[in-house]
Amino acid sequence: MSDELADLVERARGQDPEAEAALYARYERFVRRRLAETRSRRNWFWLTDLDSAVQDVFTQFFTALRGDKFSYEGERRLEGFLLRTGFFVAMNLKDKAREEQAISLFDHEEGGLRFDVESFAEGVYDQLDRQRCLKLLAKAVASLNENRREIMERTLLGQKVREICAATGRSASSVSGLKFNAGVELRKKLSEVGFLDQCAELFGLRGTMDD
Repeated sequence: MSDELADLVERARGQDPEAEAALYARYERFVRRRLAETRSRRNWFWLTDLDSAVQDVFTQFFTALRGDKFSYEGERRLEGFLLRTGFFVAMNLKDKAREEQAISLFDHEEGGLRFDVESFAEGVYDQLDRQRCLKLLAKAVASLNENRREIMERTLLGQKVREICAATGRSASSVSGLKFNAGVELRKKLSEVGFLDQCAELFGLRGTMDD
């Protein structure tokens, strides 16, 4: 098997489509299972499309082969490389989710507090102010009870109600209720820790916060 696998790797390095297909068929389940297990264990709730993630892992693996960035030294090394690639794919997807989603936290229908993360990043020019405000926000979110905290964290990453339902197994009414109550509680906690006084103007939210 070792010689056969080494041959497949070398053929894939030379862009042999049959060798690439054979490697994909052999390790696709392995990569998918480990990504799914890690998603569950580490709560990678942004990793919603396993099919796409698995494809990205193999795309990067074959690119690394062609660029001589991977040397075959046995199956364990190959599996380890695939797992490390899977980790980086997952982290890239996490960063992409943060960049692409405008996260809203101030809406009377959602419990009150709302702001746009992209506007926040652009508006906070002073790094110390940015860090201080993020710490206040993180502290307030962490103080929510487990159920409300999970819903709020998913909301902060831009997940919609239907996506949260699919990920948590909760009904839409349950998610909406938790989201509303989390928003109300979070607004109160942010006020208590000084977030609204110290950070609201950075988002241009002073007027809405004082209602």
